[in-house]
This record gives sequence, structure tokens and C-alpha cells, in this order.
Amino acid sequence: MKSAEEHEQREYERRKIVEKAVEAADRIILDGSDGTVEETNWLTAEVARKFNEKVNHAFQTALLKKDLE
Repeated sequence: MKSAEEHEQREYERRKIVEKAVEAADRIILDGSDGTVEETNWLTAEVARKFNEKVNHAFQTALLKKDLE
């Protein structure tokens, strides 16, 4: 079992990973956007939607697997 300090450290590392991923996505979106707020917002929403689909698919697969057991 991990100590409280180890757990805290891992949580910190996870937050940093998420921050870096968001920063990377922002850079890619801003580099590809035509510069308008509308397109930038649309691209951001589409990236979020794709990630949401990916996560939902993983959850659905895990649930189906559990149901079939």
C-alpha cells in the first residue's frame, strides 16, 4: 500500500500530465485555427467531444465485458 506522501506525489504528477495535455491541445488548435473565436471554440469543442467518445467507448466496452462474465 502506498503511503500518503506517495499518493500525493502521484496525484500531483497526474495533474501535471493533464495540464501538459491541455496546453498541447491548445497549441495545436490555435496553430490550426483561422484565428476566429468561433472556429477556435468549435475546434476545442470537437477535440473535447472526441475525447468524450473515446472515454465512453472504453466504459461501454468494460461494462459489456462485465455483463458477459
